Amino acid sequence: MSDRMLSMQIADCVPGNFGLEGSIVQIAGYAHPIEFEFRDVKSFLLVPLLSQKCRHPLAPLPDQVISVEFPEGIDITADPVWVTGKIFIHPTQRELAPSIYRIEASEIVTATIPDVSAGE
Repeated sequence: MSDRMLSMQIADCVPGNFGLEGSIVQIAGYAHPIEFEFRDVKSFLLVPLLSQKCRHPLAPLPDQVISVEFPEGIDITADPVWVTGKIFIHPTQRELAPSIYRIEASEIVTATIPDVSAGE
């Protein structure tokens, strides 16, 4: 079975939390560009800190990947970020990873590593 088919099956099993639909949220993670662009990026994936317990960590599940739209654009670095905005259930199948949620971001600021890794 291909990785793409497996990720689609996982996405079907992870419907998302409809109680969050339309809520304003603030969540920390790492911005990952969808295209090979790192300057003035308006759409990206927000992913969690990947476990370093294994040499080849598993890809995050679809409910751990958030598609982010930020019209102002950001420069993507290796630093984690806080994303604030309105969240929606919006299943998306991208080459990089499937996602369940989409955030229309109103603010993005740099986070610190303890902020992001405290949830582990």
